[in-house]
Amino acid sequence: MRLLSDRHEVADDPEAIQAYLEAREWGDGRPVVPPTPERVEAMVAGSGRPAEQVIAEVDPRKGVATVEKIAVNAVMAGCRPDYMPVLIAAVEAVADPAFNLHGIQCTTNPVGPLLVVNGPIRHAIGLNSGRNALGPGCRANATIGRALRLILLHVGGALPDRVDKAIHGMPGKYTFCLGENEEESPWEPLHVERGFRAEESTVTAVGAQGTHNVLALAGGAREAMILTADAMATMGNNNVLYGQGNPLVFFSPGHVRQFVQQGYRTKRDVKAALFELSKIPVSRFPEREVFPLVPLRERALDGESVCVARRAEDLLVVVAGGPEPYHICYCPNFADTWAVTKRVL
Repeated sequence: MRLLSDRHEVADDPEAIQAYLEAREWGDGRPVVPPTPERVEAMVAGSGRPAEQVIAEVDPRKGVATVEKIAVNAVMAGCRPDYMPVLIAAVEAVADPAFNLHGIQCTTNPVGPLLVVNGPIRHAIGLNSGRNALGPGCRANATIGRALRLILLHVGGALPDRVDKAIHGMPGKYTFCLGENEEESPWEPLHVERGFRAEESTVTAVGAQGTHNVLALAGGAREAMILTADAMATMGNNNVLYGQGNPLVFFSPGHVRQFVQQGYRTKRDVKAALFELSKIPVSRFPEREVFPLVPLRERALDGESVCVARRAEDLLVVVAGGPEPYHICYCPNFADTWAVTKRVL
């Protein structure tokens, strides 16, 4: 296999390697696996594609993400070769114009790609869809998300401060990846909602601004909806201010069972309830305009209320996490972006 990337000779010492990377503004600040030719070749082989194949151009630099370049970053992140098809689909998703990667890479907002993986590939690579799926402990979740971030840095050129102008940033900009817990859900999975077959594997990229925990220990389905909608109905939320995008809610299998038993039988039912309950009266907003880019009367309005999205259908509902009906996870998004789903080949 002929690799085209430049080669660099560095002492076989972790400190020397890290210093070499830092001097060139490479990496994400954490130690990496050295991308030796042998490791990169094995990663390329795991993709089942030629090294020189172009997958996408990555904004804002318009860097060319070939299979080889993706493989280099996958090695650095600690991926296994069999993760490559998922990572390639993730690159295709964030490079889709609807995702608005240029805006996400350069904004002052604390936004990064959240990857939701569906289909059989979850089990094939050991991706966590259950307890602590957005936390530490699973190599696939941690390294696929990290590899995508390294690609956004190295190929896309979104260096912190110079290009990435995030005021605070957020931990999900290191890694933000999980699977949907399809086996414990009575509802159709995300990728089927979005036009794919159940037996296909996909990656959905969402421009997410972190996580907001909702503690719903008691009450019933209606009460859990009210608490979740209250978390969504934040006047300073990008979704509210822009009036568009795909806000995402992760419900645990325990809450989902409760919802179905108490009348919310489909994702459509849940989305409709959340959309209605999260509307904010116009009268609650400050008299002085707080977001001149999209004035109050130009947002997603329903009469005298402001909505978190244009339509209930624009909300994303995903089943993930541990079994208990305790916690709900809300992920507001950048709003000037739309979720994109790509098939894993």
